[in-house]
Order: sequence, then C-alpha cells, then structure tokens
Amino acid sequence: MSKKLLTLLGNLSKQNWVNEIVDYCDKYNILIEYLEDTLYMPKVVPMIRGMAFEFSAMLVLKRVLSDKKWSVEKVPMNAQLGLSDVDILVTHKKSNKKISIECKLASKESFKLSPDKRTMLRIKCMRSRTLGSAMIKQLAPKRRISEEMLAVHNDQYLPGDFDVLITSIGNAFYRTNRQLNIFEWKPSRIELKFLNRLFPNKKLEELKNLAFGKMYICSSKQLSISRKNKVACTRKKCNNKRSCGFIPNYPIISFQEKSLKPNWPWVEINKADGVLKNLIKQK
Repeated sequence: MSKKLLTLLGNLSKQNWVNEIVDYCDKYNILIEYLEDTLYMPKVVPMIRGMAFEFSAMLVLKRVLSDKKWSVEKVPMNAQLGLSDVDILVTHKKSNKKISIECKLASKESFKLSPDKRTMLRIKCMRSRTLGSAMIKQLAPKRRISEEMLAVHNDQYLPGDFDVLITSIGNAFYRTNRQLNIFEWKPSRIELKFLNRLFPNKKLEELKNLAFGKMYICSSKQLSISRKNKVACTRKKCNNKRSCGFIPNYPIISFQEKSLKPNWPWVEINKADGVLKNLIKQK
C-alpha cells in the first residue's frame, strides 16, 4: 500500500471512515492496495468529479436560496436506461412545485476567445448512456417526436428531461498530462489573465478552488436548439437544424468583455432564486 494512501487512511481513521472504505472495497471487489491507482485513472476521475460536483452545487443552492421558500435535496441516481436522473431536486414550499436540476461541468480545455474577442467555454451536456433502438421505440411517443428524429439525437437531452442546468467553469482549465496520464490544473497564459480578472490578487492554487466554485445557472428551455435562442443543430442527419428542440452536447457560455458577467441565458448562481421563480410560474 502506498505511503500516500496510508496517510489518507490514517487521516480518515480519525473520523471513523477507515472501516467504511475497507468495507466498500471488500463489497465491490476492489483491491485496497490499488485504490489510489484506481481513483487516479483518467476514465475514473471525470466521473467522480462530475458526481462530486452535484453535491457542491447542492450546498451552494442551499446557501443562496431561502430555506423558508425552498427545499433542496440530492436525489439518488435512477439507473434505468432512458430515464433522466435528477441530480438535485428543488421544491417551492408554498406551491409544492418541483424543479429538477442537472449538473454538468465545463468541458476540459474548452476555454477560448471567439473571433470577435468574446471569452467563451463549452459545457459538456450529453447523456451518459445513448439510447438503443428498443428504448427509442419506447420513448419516441412519450417525447412526441418521431423515432427517426430521436435516433439522430440519441445522446442529447430535451428541455423536458430537466428544468435547469448548473455548471462550474473550473474544469475548463484542466488538461491531460500525456506523459503521466493524469488530469492537471494548468491554465494557459490567456486563461490565467481571465481568472486573474475574475478573482484579483489570488494565487494559482486559490484560483483553482475559486474557479471550481464559480457556478452559473440556466433554464433548459433557453439552451435548446431554436430560432428564438439562435442556436443551430450541427447533426448532419437532423432535418430541422434551426428548431429541432434538442439541447446541444456542448452548450456555450460566454462573458461580457468588461464586467465578465455571463451573457444571456446564463446568470450567476447567486441569482438562482429569480430563475427558479420564473420556472415555478410556468409550471
């Protein structure tokens, strides 16, 4: 067992977690001496970080929303293929109306400047499991679209799959170290310039945590491919590229040049109350 893992387990034992970790590894046939190696695998890290982000977003929502008006809870994952998992469920206490929230991190290495010098990055927003032919046949009537259309977009969400999307920009500044085969926080010079404007007078390690905690929120309807939203579909086989209604795999979030505030339809998560109130009115 590595010294790093021994140290980890030693620290955890002070909090009575060590037995739970050992039991977990035993239950799922994980060799505990390779637990550290498993956790650092490039295929594993994004999945763990994505799931962990759901808890981070939940805590932020609990902080920015009044507990007199809203209840916020983390919902257990639904493993049934074709059914959308609800990452976070928010309930408006007065009306008992519910809002489902999807949590998606920014896509790795997605920060860039547009031709007109706008700062922008992409959000990785796609189904973790694509729909097979049997599920397409079952879901198409429920979604009120043709099987052919659903097959073309079998890894994409529809606005009805969730109400709100929450993202964090921090993941955009991670890169894959090909030599060590690990993810690294390594913002480029241009990216650091952006982060230093967003968080003045902060050290590099501080910027990492601040960027991950910088969250934005948006209604799913405002992300969908439509003429109103001015979002076009890039699927070659889509026969309605201007208004097919699906959410792109990589929605864009861009920022105003001077203030660095997000452009429509995104807002900072501290304004979540307004976004949720508008959705409640529509339900």
